[in-house]
Order: sequence, then C-alpha cells, then structure tokens
Amino acid sequence: MKFALLGGLLLSATSALAAQSLVGYFPNWLYAKYPVSNIDFSKYTHINYAFAILIKGATPEYTDPQQVEVQLPQLVAAAHAKNAKVLVSVGGWSGCLTFSTMSADASQRKTFIDWNIAEIKKYNLDGVDIDWEYPGSEGAGCNALDLANDYKNYLTLLQEMRAAFDSNFPTSRKDITIACHVRTFKTPDGNLADVSDYVKVIDRFNLMTYDINGAWNSTTGPNSPFNFQPGWGDADSFVSSINGWMAAGVPASKIVPGLAFYGRSATSTVDMSKTNQYQPQKPGAPPMGDSFDAYWQDPYCSKDPGGVSGVWRYGNLRSQGVLTTPTTASSPWIRQWDDVSQTPWLFNPTTKTFISYDDPVSIGVKTDYALSKNLGGLMVWSVDEDNGELLSVAAKILTGTGGGGATTSTPPQTTTTKTPVTTTTTTTTSKTTSVPTSGGGCGSLKAWSSSTTYVGGDQVVYNNKIYKAAWWTLGETPGSASGVWTLVGNC
Repeated sequence: MKFALLGGLLLSATSALAAQSLVGYFPNWLYAKYPVSNIDFSKYTHINYAFAILIKGATPEYTDPQQVEVQLPQLVAAAHAKNAKVLVSVGGWSGCLTFSTMSADASQRKTFIDWNIAEIKKYNLDGVDIDWEYPGSEGAGCNALDLANDYKNYLTLLQEMRAAFDSNFPTSRKDITIACHVRTFKTPDGNLADVSDYVKVIDRFNLMTYDINGAWNSTTGPNSPFNFQPGWGDADSFVSSINGWMAAGVPASKIVPGLAFYGRSATSTVDMSKTNQYQPQKPGAPPMGDSFDAYWQDPYCSKDPGGVSGVWRYGNLRSQGVLTTPTTASSPWIRQWDDVSQTPWLFNPTTKTFISYDDPVSIGVKTDYALSKNLGGLMVWSVDEDNGELLSVAAKILTGTGGGGATTSTPPQTTTTKTPVTTTTTTTTSKTTSVPTSGGGCGSLKAWSSSTTYVGGDQVVYNNKIYKAAWWTLGETPGSASGVWTLVGNC
C-alpha cells in the first residue's frame, strides 16, 4: 500500500488518501444486536449505511426513520473520529422497485438527486452508494425494468448526480459508488462491453462477488468462488468478475470486489461425505441457517417467495460450535476444501446440510489477488457477520502485506487431517493443545502463542528469533517443517 506523508506524519490506514479501501456495509436493521460501537474503524476506511429504499416514486425512504435519526449521527461521529467515511446506500435486494421509472424521467431524477444531497447535508455524509439490483432485471421479482434503456438511464442519473454533487459541495468532493452485479450491465445485445463513460463519474465499483450459487439452484455449489469450475455451478467468480469489468474499461484502481462474511446452506439429496461440492439438492428450500435466521417475506414484493434464508454468518459458525477453530469442524460436520473455488465447505451427514462459506484462508486468497492486481480495495457484506478473524485478514489490503492465502492445491492446515477427494480436501475434527509461548524481548514484537491466529505478514518472536508468517496459521511452531514461518533474524 502507498502511504502519504503529511507534516512528517504517516497517515493512518483509514485516511482518505489511502491507496486501497476496505468498505463495509452496515445494515440499519440490526438495532442492539450490533451497535455502532462494535465496528472496527481502525480497519474499515468506508462504511456504507444500508439501506434507504426506493419502493415508490423517486424519493428514497427508510424502513425505520426514527432509528436512522439516532443511529446515523452516531455512525458518522464514530467513523469521522477515526478518519473513516460514511455513505448512505440506496437500494438493496428489496429496495429497487422504481429505479427504472425514476431514472427514465428527468424530473424524477432531480427529485432523487435532491434527496441524496439533503441527506448528505443533514448527516454530514461523505457520499452515496447506489445499489440498484439490477438495471435491466426484475431483481426480487417486482422491480420495474426497461432492458433497452435502463443502462442508458442509469448513466444519465449518475452523470447528473456527479454534476449536482460537485456544484453543491465544491470544496469537499462527495463519493459516488455503485454496488454492481458480477457481470456488466444488461443490454438487449448482452452485457455491456464498454462502461468507460460510467468510470468518469463513479469512484468505486463494488462488485457483488457472492450469492453466485445457492439453494435456488438444482445443485449445491460455492457461494463466493475465487474461480469457477467450467460445467459445474454458475460460471461466475471473484476473478471472472474483476476481469470482466476491467475488460469493459474500469481501471483496477476503481474496482472493489466483495467478500462474503457469511455462508449459504442447502439440503443435499445425496451423501456428500466423499464427493465434490456440486451435488443434487432440494432447490428453493434452504434449511434453517444460524441462530439469527428466521422466516422473512419481502413486504414489497409478493413474487419474492418467503421463508428462511439458510444463511450462516461466519461469526455464528464459530460461536455456535460448528467450527471449533477457523479450519476445524465439530462432529458430525465435515469440512472440505475445493481447489478451484478456493473456498471451504461443510457437510453434515446426519441432516445432509451443505454450507458454502469463506474462512481466513479463502479470504486471504482473495486479498492476495486484489493486492497483486493493485485493485482499489475490498468490500465486505457485512460488518456484523464476522468475529474479527476474517476482518483481520481482509485488512491486509490496507497495509500491502498480503492476506497470506496464496492459491495452493491444499491450503495451510494445522489442527486437522486431510484426505484428498476429487477437487476437495476433507478435514476431520481434532483438538488443539495450547503450548507455552517462547520468546519476547525483541522490541515491540510479541512472543509467538499457540492459541493466537496469525495471517500473512505477521511477525513474532520465538526462541529469541524473529519469524514472519507466510499465510494464515494457528498452532504451528516457528522453525518447524510446515514452512509457514520464515526466519527474519535474531533479536
């Protein structure tokens, strides 16, 4: 990462001058379950407050305006105190009913833009994130759409918004970002091949590189694959999305691909204990997810079928004991790793429940790739779904030290045994035995501890020697044959 010197002081990672960004979406329906004070502003550079929704006419609204009146000022104050920015995100899966009609009409576009300007002034916001899901598509099933013109009208809206923001805030540029599909905008002739005009007015393209496979399909598959396997599951991935948008004219510096801090579950119709991750499943009927999951029906679209989501937040996979360590599953769960998607997955033989999710290793793979491509940063959905283990890896995008997840056929494992199966690595449960630390007394570096999780770039002291981690690790002794630790020198 590049840092800027100002007055001889090195600016913090959350400075507006940082070369990379780490954007976190903060849902406004969490209430006391996840207060503003829980957000780690030392790692996030931008928080997108989600969502204001557009369900009628051209004026966005909040589902709980009173909550916003209290929470949003708290968020802005806390973020600005740490040099982080806050944007309001407009749209979302169930909040895009009238984007198409609004963007098609000049007077309605002005109404929409004026509302955003008023929100920025009222709450001292740093910009707006537009999450239209999706131009040229019905999305949840009830969105107005105009395949021939949505992508054109979207550009006009963004151009007019950019001009209005620059006019209203001449001394403080306000960000305009968009959350976008893994592929470029839909047109009657296929996906748009040239988005260079959009680049002129958009600060960040937040690629939603998740929800690629799920219980809506006929087969199980990875929620957020690094690469896709041809002929298996949906032909989209973290890498293909980045490449697609770059080929259409978006510079690397404006591409911010998404990380899923959650997983999706499905019910397989076969025993997946010794198979790959692509097996027949019960489509359209996900099982109950984690302890936060509950029946939900989109109140604005009856065509969007109600039910449970099947979502497992990574933090709850850990707190509910499905994962006893980041890479160890608790019986009867079986953890496996796919070498193509570079993601872990879980299977419960008793219930035939399949869960595709991301862990510190797979997040490290994506972080390393983003750094290697010099991308604009990374985006997270969402800040509340982690226990800190994923964020600590993703935040390496700000320091340039890497997530430590270099793609390999077998990701680093320390507390599990492995059995190769097709393109997967099966892991069974075991216990981690904590051993005494050794070292210390080497400047500000801490002694290695067997109970501490380290990621690529972390340095420790062991037996009066300094070691540097090459990737995610837990319990592997520095100097051992594992290769995860590199000797830097003596204290």
